[in-house]
Amino acid sequence: MASRNPITSEEQAIEQASRITELGTLTRKITAQKSTIKDDRTPFLWKQFDGKPCWKVDFNEVSLRLKSSVPNFRDKYVRRFSVLLDSSTGQLLSVVSLFDGKDPDLHPQPSGAAAELQLSGQEELYHGLPPEGPRLTFLAALDVVLSKGVGSPFLAKEIYGSYVIHSRSGGLKCAVWVITLNGLPAIPVDGPYGDTVPVWQRNHMRNVIDDKTGVNLFATNSPQPQ
Repeated sequence: MASRNPITSEEQAIEQASRITELGTLTRKITAQKSTIKDDRTPFLWKQFDGKPCWKVDFNEVSLRLKSSVPNFRDKYVRRFSVLLDSSTGQLLSVVSLFDGKDPDLHPQPSGAAAELQLSGQEELYHGLPPEGPRLTFLAALDVVLSKGVGSPFLAKEIYGSYVIHSRSGGLKCAVWVITLNGLPAIPVDGPYGDTVPVWQRNHMRNVIDDKTGVNLFATNSPQPQ
């Protein structure tokens, strides 16, 4: 599905965001408004995103339902997903669901520059936005994380999604979904001093999913939040 079509109305923004994410199947409480991106935190792409006109589509009162979950499983969180779309192309810029509550161990995502520095040290790069829209919807990518990845979307207080061109260790570039789960139950750390590692450094996980094959390529707790 080609994404490069300008969005000129709320209806178009909602239709495009619903098509890419499938979140419209989980709620009828959807709003859209024009906005401008500020303080973007996507590594390698934040400079080109900051200041960009966009449409912000909010999917409110969402309880996640995923194909691989057990029958009748209920998401314990009521979430709001904010989807940002490039006004001039309709391309997906981000999907974010923030926690509407208090948790001292829930730290913000690192700045784009800080995340970029961490990932560069691991030979991981985001090269830009794919010219075509994703084959997998955002909900389908979350289902891959649930069934084949690390960390459950149902247990995450916050969820971040990006659709980018990605490479690792000089390998081939490919279109991927990057799904970060934040506010997970703390991952145990082996060793006699494992419990001294702060919870906020081990309660998040980033899964990278090949959009073409649906394979969860890898999962890592890098970059670390601030």
